[in-house]
Amino acid sequence: MVQVVVPEGAAPGSHMLVRMPSGTDCSIEIPPNAPPGAVLVVPDPGATPRPVQAVAPPVERKSSWFGGSPRQAQPPAPPVGTVVAIEATGDVSGVSGFQCLGQQHMPSGWDLFGDKYGIVAKTLQPGEIVKSEPGAMVFMSDNVEMSAKTGGGRGLKGAFSQAVSGEALVTVDYRNNGPGVGHVGFTANQPFSTVVPVQLGAVPGGALNVKRGAYMAGTTDVHASAKRLPAKNMLACCCGGLPPVIQVVKGPPSGVAFLSAAGTVVSRQLQAGEAIQVDSDVIVGFEQSVQFDVKKTGDIVTVCCGGEGCFNTVLTGPGHVYLQSISVDKLMSQLVTITKESEPQDGGGGGPEAAEMAR
Repeated sequence: MVQVVVPEGAAPGSHMLVRMPSGTDCSIEIPPNAPPGAVLVVPDPGATPRPVQAVAPPVERKSSWFGGSPRQAQPPAPPVGTVVAIEATGDVSGVSGFQCLGQQHMPSGWDLFGDKYGIVAKTLQPGEIVKSEPGAMVFMSDNVEMSAKTGGGRGLKGAFSQAVSGEALVTVDYRNNGPGVGHVGFTANQPFSTVVPVQLGAVPGGALNVKRGAYMAGTTDVHASAKRLPAKNMLACCCGGLPPVIQVVKGPPSGVAFLSAAGTVVSRQLQAGEAIQVDSDVIVGFEQSVQFDVKKTGDIVTVCCGGEGCFNTVLTGPGHVYLQSISVDKLMSQLVTITKESEPQDGGGGGPEAAEMAR
C-alpha cells in the first residue's frame, strides 16, 4: 500500500495522476471525505494505469496523552479475501521508493502486538497445532502441550536441510488438547527483533528466499529448508556476502510464516531489469524471480577503508526485496570489539594495590 497526499485545489470526485514506487502511473479518484492535505492509502498496481478507488484513513481526533496534534489511526485493512504476502503500510521514501512495513494486518486467528520487539499470538481451536523454532514461546494456555519434532516432522533429511538453513534440528509443535479455545504466543530469539508475517498464498511460487535463520514460527504446513544461493555466477556465490547456502520458506497457499528481522524493515518492488546495490548484511529476503549478483565497491582505498569490503550485493528485478536496518552479525561484532577493549591488559589488575604497598 502507498500513502498519497491530496493536493491543494483537488475536488472530491476528481482524479489525480500519481507515479507509484513501482514506476506505474496510477489514476486515483479522490473520495468525497478527503479534503486537500488528506492522506489516502492506495495499492500500487504495478501494471497498466487504471483508476483505483482510494480510501481515506480514519483520523483520531483525540490528542495524545502528553498533548500535541492528533495522531493518524491505523490504515484500513485490506478488503476481505485479499491475501498480502508481506504488507508495507508505513512511510514511503520519496527519494528511494522504499517503504517501511509499518502496522501489519494479520491473518485470521493471529495477532501481533507491541511497538517494538513484538509478540505473535495465535488462537488455537481444540486439536489445532502451530509450530515455532525452539525457545520462541512466550506464553500459552494451560491445556496447550509442546512436543519437539525432528525436521518439523520431515525426518532426518528434513532436519538436516533445516539445520543447514540456519535453524535447529527440531521445531516445536504446540497442540491445544483442551475442550475450549486456547492460545500461544511467540517472539524472536534474536535481539532488536522485528516480526515479519508472510502469507505464502501471495508469494510467487509459494516460496520466499530469506537469510539463514530467519524462520521463527508458522502453520504446520510451512517449512524452512536449505537452498543454494541463487547467484548469477561463482563470483557472486562466493563473494556476495551471504553464505552459499541460504534459507527458503515455502508452503501451500494457506500457509502462514513469521520471520525475524531487526530494526526497521523496508520493502521495494523492482521492475524487470531494475537493479539496486545493497549491503548483503541487511538482506531479509527476496522473491525467487530476483537475481543475485555482486559489484566491486571501488578502488583499493575504497575496498580497504570504505567499510563495505570488496563487493556490494546487486539485486535485479522483477520482484520484491526486503531489507533490515540492523544486522545482528554487525551488532555482535561490535559487542565483541567493545568487550575486548574493556578487558584489562596483562598485569594491569595489580597496579594500584602494588603502588599502595610501596608507599
